[in-house]
Amino acid sequence: MLKPTELALLKAVHTLGTVTAAAEAVGMSQPAASAMLRHMEDRLGFDLFTRERRRLTLTRNGQAMLPEVLNALAGLEAVDRLSQDLKRGLTSRLVVGTVSTAAISLLPSAIEWIQARHPGMTVLLRAGNALDIIDMAADQRIDVGVILGAPMGDRVGTKLLAPLSLCCVMRPDHPLARKKKLGLADMAAARLIVLSPHLRVGESFSRAMKHAGLDFTPSIEVMQSSAACALVEANAGIAVLENLSAVHAQRCGLIAKPLLAVDDLPLCAVWPKNRSFNTPTEDLLARLATDAINLPL
Repeated sequence: MLKPTELALLKAVHTLGTVTAAAEAVGMSQPAASAMLRHMEDRLGFDLFTRERRRLTLTRNGQAMLPEVLNALAGLEAVDRLSQDLKRGLTSRLVVGTVSTAAISLLPSAIEWIQARHPGMTVLLRAGNALDIIDMAADQRIDVGVILGAPMGDRVGTKLLAPLSLCCVMRPDHPLARKKKLGLADMAAARLIVLSPHLRVGESFSRAMKHAGLDFTPSIEVMQSSAACALVEANAGIAVLENLSAVHAQRCGLIAKPLLAVDDLPLCAVWPKNRSFNTPTEDLLARLATDAINLPL
């Protein structure tokens, strides 16, 4: 098991690129930091860094460990903040895990509303993909999470917030922007930017096209809706996303048009199993459900 000091040193070396700078950042001498890195690698059984142009860069194994190292450090920081809050008699905090799509569409206004309704409430956001958020809930690292798609199994509590639908995002000057109604056939003939089929939205769109008997070859495949919107802005094509992303797209000056209602794309909440909700959590879920149902598309 890696110790907190070792985790901090790993992050510092990755961020700063040298043992000397990392050692100074974590309050160690350079020889002590070098010895700690060697000891970590001996215990783990593999190298964490390689030297490239006088800088240390993570190996493939080191890169695989980095997200968990950052999560562990964030958890330790959260424990420290909570202990300080408890010492001062402050216990109003809400830890929310979220996929990026919800983070940039629904959560900003919902959190502003929660803090107005519960003055003094501290909200901590933890971003990740759906599997990350489910793991966080199962391990009780968050109070509640927001994901796309219903989780499998019974590791966490879950609740449907709202069904989502597919939409098409394009520049105002795109020819399809003048059409009153779009269909899947329009997508088959377009230069498409899509989300990976490994993601729920990409999988839903691919399934819909196959069910309609339409062949399509995406021009660009991405992992985040924000990247898809940036590519649309750059005139790289049109994007098929879910209607949560329409909120972000319209803020960017893009056009979002309804494409297809689907039954396999729910917005869901997850939380640690057998944990009861406090009032702020209940209020947040109610607000998210209302906002999601009333999305413009």
